Amino acid sequence: MSKISMMFKIVSLLQTSYIISAGELAQALETSPRNVKAYIESLRMAGVPIEGMSGKNGGYFLDRVYNFPPPKLDEVEYSALLLAEELLNKTNGFSYENEIKTAFAKIKAAQGEIMGKSELIDKGNIADSRGKADITQKTRDFLYTIQQAIIKRNRIRIAYFNPIKKQKTVRKLDPYNLIFREASWYVIGYCHLRGQMRMFKLMRIESVEILDETYVIPAEYSVHNYLRDTLNLIKGKQQTVEIRFFHPASVWVSEKLWLPTQKIVALKDDSIVFRARVDGLEEIKKWVLGFGRLAKVIKPQELADQIVEETCEVQRLYEGT
Repeated sequence: MSKISMMFKIVSLLQTSYIISAGELAQALETSPRNVKAYIESLRMAGVPIEGMSGKNGGYFLDRVYNFPPPKLDEVEYSALLLAEELLNKTNGFSYENEIKTAFAKIKAAQGEIMGKSELIDKGNIADSRGKADITQKTRDFLYTIQQAIIKRNRIRIAYFNPIKKQKTVRKLDPYNLIFREASWYVIGYCHLRGQMRMFKLMRIESVEILDETYVIPAEYSVHNYLRDTLNLIKGKQQTVEIRFFHPASVWVSEKLWLPTQKIVALKDDSIVFRARVDGLEEIKKWVLGFGRLAKVIKPQELADQIVEETCEVQRLYEGT
C-alpha cells in the first residue's frame, strides 16, 4: 500500500473511532507504529486536525468533525471513468455490472461540479466493446480526442490511410461512436466526403483535428442497429445465408449467438443448419473457412463459389510441398 493510501486509511479510521492508538493503527495498516507516526505528521502538515493524547488509554483522534475532501478527477481521468463504465457490462463478460455502476455513481457524485459533464454523453452511443485491449500511444491519443469530440458534438477532420488501396484521404467526419472489435478501436460516423455512414480504424488515422463546427446525431440512429447484421465490422450488401455445420462444429455454433437474426435447425445426424441475415459476404466467408470441412454453404451460391475458389487457392499453395 502506498504512502498516500496509508494516509487516506488513517483518516478513514479516525473518522469512525474516538481514539485509536498508534499500535492499533499499525495493526490495521499492517505497518509499524513508527511509520504511523510519520504518516500522521504528514497529515498534520496537510491541515488535517489530528490530535494526540498520551497515557494508557491514549492515542490519536480528530480535533473536530473533519471530512477528507475526495481528490478531483481531471477531464482525461473523468472521460476514462465514463468509458470504463460503458465497457464493463454483462454483454462483454463482466458479471458485476450492477455493482460497478453503483461504485462509479458514488465516485462521480463525489466529484461535485464535474458530475454535470456526464449529462452531455449519450451512454448508449459512446462505446461498445469486444475483444482485448491492444492500444498504441497514437491510438490512445486519437481515442481521447475523438471521445471529446463525441461528447461535445464537434465535427472532426481526419487524415486516413487505406492500406488496401494504398491511398490517403482527408475528410470531415461527424463522429457518432467509438467501438472496440477484434483487438482494434474504430470510429463510426457520417463521412462528408462520401455522403454516408462510414467506419474508420483508429490505427489507420494519421491525424485528427477537432473543428468548431457542430453536428446532431439523427434520432433514428443506433449503433446496435448499424452493426446488427455484421459478424465483426465489414459491411456490404444484405443477404440471407444458410450453412450446414457438422459435428462437433454444430455444437460450438449452437452454443453462441452470432447474429441477432440467426435461426438454427437441428438435424438427426447431429449436424445443424444455420440461417441468418448478413451485411456482405466477406466476414461470413472468413468465418465459414475457419471451420474447414465441418461447414458447407447451402446458399447463396455466390458464397459457396467464393469458398470453393478460396480452398482451391489454398490447395495450390501447398502443391509440391
